[in-house]
Amino acid sequence: MKQIYQFVTLLCFVPIGLLAQYSQSFDSATIPADWTVINGGDSGTWETLDSYDSSFNAPHSGSHFLGLEYGSTAHDDYVISPAIVVTAGVSDKLTFWARNRGSGLAETVDVKVSTTTPTVAGLTNTLATAVKPPTSWNQYTYDLTPYVGQTIYIAFHSTTEDIWFIGIDDFQISANNLAVSDVKADNSRASIYPNPVKDILYIKNKTKISEINIYDFSGKLVKKEMMGLENGTINVSELAAGNYIIKIKDKETEKGYKIIKK
Repeated sequence: MKQIYQFVTLLCFVPIGLLAQYSQSFDSATIPADWTVINGGDSGTWETLDSYDSSFNAPHSGSHFLGLEYGSTAHDDYVISPAIVVTAGVSDKLTFWARNRGSGLAETVDVKVSTTTPTVAGLTNTLATAVKPPTSWNQYTYDLTPYVGQTIYIAFHSTTEDIWFIGIDDFQISANNLAVSDVKADNSRASIYPNPVKDILYIKNKTKISEINIYDFSGKLVKKEMMGLENGTINVSELAAGNYIIKIKDKETEKGYKIIKK
C-alpha cells in the first residue's frame, strides 16, 4: 500500500509552515486498512487489483488500483476514505482518476461525503452523481471548500446491475488555492497589495467581486465581506498576526491567495 501523508511548505513570498495532505494509490493486494468497505448488494464488492483483463491491464500509477466488477444482482457497495480534515488552501480539493472497461456497458459511481461517521447513514452529502468515466484513465476534481473546518469521509458508491467493470486510482486531497507561481501568472485577474499587510488590503479584480472570505490555517472563516465592485479594500487590522487564505469570488470563478498579516 502506498499511502502518503505529504508535509508541504506553503509559501506566500516567504515560508509559512508545514501542513498535512493525503494521497492513496491503492498499491496493495488488499483494501487499505484505514478505508471502509460496505457491501450492501450482491456478493462482489470493491477490491484492489493489478489487472482486470487484457484490455484493462494497468493502474493509472503504481502496482494496483481500486475496482468493482459487475454483479448479476444490483450493487449497493461503498468504499469510504479515512477521516480528512478540510483546511482552506491546504486540503480543500479532491482529485482521483477513473476509467471504465467498456463504453457500451459503462459503470457509474456516486461520490458522497459524510461529516459524521464512515457509515451509510452518515453519507448524506453528494459531490457528484452517476460519474461515468471513459475507457481510458481520466482525472476528476471536486471542490471541498464548503467543508472547510470540518472532518469528512469521502465515499464511492455503486448501485449498478450487470454492467461491467470500473477502476479508480490515485485518490488525493490537496490545496485548492493558487500557489505563488499561479498568483503571479493570474495577475490579469486579481491584484492584492500590500502583502504582508498591516491594516488595509487593496484588491483589484478583472470583474466585479461578489464576495471575499478570509480563512485562518485551521480552516476557520475569520472575515467575510460582500462587494459589488472590481476594486475594493478590506480592513484586516483586527486579525492576529499570522498567515491566512483570502478567497475572492466573482461571477466567473473563485480564486484563493495566501496573505500574511503583520
